[in-house]
Amino acid sequence: MTSMANRVTSPARWDDVEIGDNVELRRNDAPVFAGLVDARTEDGDVVWVVALGGGRRLFHIADGYHLAAAPA
Repeated sequence: MTSMANRVTSPARWDDVEIGDNVELRRNDAPVFAGLVDARTEDGDVVWVVALGGGRRLFHIADGYHLAAAPA
């Protein structure tokens, strides 16, 4: 697992996200969901994120989310 602390993923590509990264998904500059990347497609277009409190959601890059390292 690598740390995303110094990386911010471009809204155009999520291919540098790795399983285990702690991330936050935002839309219109508002937080929508945060947790650990559980899985992702090879091309980085889709990620599954598990919330720390439970629950797992799938996000697709075309749905307008911005994915970045979660705030510390």
